[in-house]
Amino acid sequence: MAVNPANDLYLAAGVRELDRLAIEEHHIPGFTLMKRAGYAVFSALLGKWPATKHIICFCGSGNNAGDGYVVAKLAAEKGINTTIVALGNPDRLSGDARLAYDMAAEKRVDIVLYDKLDSSTLFSDSKNQGVIVDALLGTGLTGNVRGDYRDAIALINALPLPVVAADIPSGLCSDSGRILGIAVKAEMIVTFIGRKLGQTIEQGPAICGELVFDDLGVPGEIYSHVAPATP
Repeated sequence: MAVNPANDLYLAAGVRELDRLAIEEHHIPGFTLMKRAGYAVFSALLGKWPATKHIICFCGSGNNAGDGYVVAKLAAEKGINTTIVALGNPDRLSGDARLAYDMAAEKRVDIVLYDKLDSSTLFSDSKNQGVIVDALLGTGLTGNVRGDYRDAIALINALPLPVVAADIPSGLCSDSGRILGIAVKAEMIVTFIGRKLGQTIEQGPAICGELVFDDLGVPGEIYSHVAPATP
């Protein structure tokens, strides 16, 4: 069977295996993939909203957050007003996500803890030329969204700003396409390495918006080792 990663769909476990093959068998550092993912999101964002004056990255506490921190770093380098809204203490991040956070911090990006956020002040000047980056929750989510994450998603959906999601809208089940209690409604998502089945079935299409795929430069041969999902 011919493999076409731009069209094939995968379960979350399949994408994790593709990621593992790229890192362990082809020796692409995980942080390199994360930086490529952040660049893909940033490039797609500017391609769709070239007049963007303020980028607000909502970052969680896992690897998905790292993509958001990379976006913030790139935006700061380009002179775009940039704010990170962090759920949880970013000082507790580890691994590649911590490295991405450190890069953003070195650029002196404004980082606001979610529980200290004054949304009326933060978004008052961004209504016309601001874009939100959703980097809260990734494909590993299985249970309903709770606590601050639920509240942050509700805030994102209530704001009059377009949203681009890193890999998948937070709160959408990557496999079933079901909304897990609440989910970000995105105008665009940039998804990595493999397109996720849940983006195309059930409630997925209603909240994913425009779908941009980026294979992050992984070797094409890894796709022959992982079977696509059956819709």
